[in-house]
Amino acid sequence: MVKSILGYTLILILIASSCIAQKRFENHGELKGVIGMYEGNCMPGPGVPPCEPKPISTTIYITQPNQDFQWDLLVDSARSKNDGAYTIQLPEGTYSLFLRDENSFVCDLIECPDECYCHPFEIKADSITVINANLDHATW
Repeated sequence: MVKSILGYTLILILIASSCIAQKRFENHGELKGVIGMYEGNCMPGPGVPPCEPKPISTTIYITQPNQDFQWDLLVDSARSKNDGAYTIQLPEGTYSLFLRDENSFVCDLIECPDECYCHPFEIKADSITVINANLDHATW
């Protein structure tokens, strides 16, 4: 009798946790990409191939849309792997993407249609948004 009660309790816990996990990612999409860094002499010239960013591990910060990084606007963060790849699950919405560069927060794209935002992007439910971003430590 005790074994069957424990068995039913375990099944109910598993079902409930499954429902909670599904609700957590309802209306969510995925943000993924590769983070790289430009380094060295990247000055273009005749017969010189274009500089390519090298994949790096760094922290990606997702905030509410904004021009400058602010901790109170932080939505989520993730660390890219050594190959630069990262993945973050986010609720539907519009966000800004910042990268950690030593002791500062930077973005590699600023758009100013009406207001200026650092690397704005949109997440839609059940879809994947790809953003590849780079830190620039090169000489141009």
